[in-house]
Amino acid sequence: MTLFFTLSGFLLYRPFARAILLERSFPSVVGYLRNRALRILPAYWVILLVSSVVLSTVLVRQGTKLPPGSLPFEDLVRAGTFTQNYSPSSLGNGIGPAWSLAVEAVFYLLLPLLALAAFGLGRLRPGPRVAVLLPPLALLAVGLSGKFAEARLITGPHNAWANTWHSVVELSFWCQADLFAFGMGLAVLYVAVEEGRIALPRLHRPLTWGVALGGYVLVHEFSPPDAQLSYSPANTMMALVCALVLGLVVLQTAERRKATPILRVLETRPVIWVGLVSYSVFLWHGPIVRWLAGHDVVLAGRGGFILNTVFLLALTLACSSLTYRFVEEPALRLKARRTTEPEPIPPAQLSAAP
Repeated sequence: MTLFFTLSGFLLYRPFARAILLERSFPSVVGYLRNRALRILPAYWVILLVSSVVLSTVLVRQGTKLPPGSLPFEDLVRAGTFTQNYSPSSLGNGIGPAWSLAVEAVFYLLLPLLALAAFGLGRLRPGPRVAVLLPPLALLAVGLSGKFAEARLITGPHNAWANTWHSVVELSFWCQADLFAFGMGLAVLYVAVEEGRIALPRLHRPLTWGVALGGYVLVHEFSPPDAQLSYSPANTMMALVCALVLGLVVLQTAERRKATPILRVLETRPVIWVGLVSYSVFLWHGPIVRWLAGHDVVLAGRGGFILNTVFLLALTLACSSLTYRFVEEPALRLKARRTTEPEPIPPAQLSAAP
């Protein structure tokens, strides 16, 4: 989820960063929240209901276990409002990966408040260039404090899916906020480069690759083999690595350079299509895996693994395509014309992130 949060930080903070840095009119907060709701809720609600009521393949908390089944109405409402992870008794209920959407929902609500504060401070000393960096620095501090509290102040095993308050903190925005910070910092850099406020050094690409690879090696070498990165400061380093790699792609657009081979690949129709349906893929794959396993629609052995993977991929893409066509796409057409969504930038699949 580290790349997922980093990408969200970049895409969503960019219009706010432009308003703060360039001292332009502030984007509509109502429009921003409306567009966020239209982007994530319709597909999520449909897939959650189908997976729980029809397929009976959502996760249902039963003490320390999370077997597949159908959620009772109260737990279904909690999962539908992203509040399932605020209590040990319901932690993990619903679509497993949707715990990250609960974190995203807090970020969506908090971001315009932080941006408004920075927008106001930008009119004072030391000015917009400093003010625009305060929101990412604030989230970096919040996330690191959450990781410190999770590791030092709250007792319990390092198991993200245990029914403990330790796990509630581990999967909370408090412990994950820093993962948005580097994407937000990249958004500031993108706007500054795009508007000609700063120029990147000629060797910035090899230097960026070097720092990114160095950061990855540090995490790989010094983290225990069985460590969960979600609660570890090592995940903060991985967020920086993700932002650096993302910057290698998007900063070329900001500089208006000729498309490189990797950009041309990312902008091909099949890759863009996968990006468009990726949100539904993210939500569908877990329930479909559990449905196939529960109905013994799986084959044993190495050959079976390959066939299972191909069949799962095809079925997930088919369901995701239908969800995008009949749920996501109509909802996206309802977005306000004047929006705070970031304007499209190559590669086009970047706009598919929730």
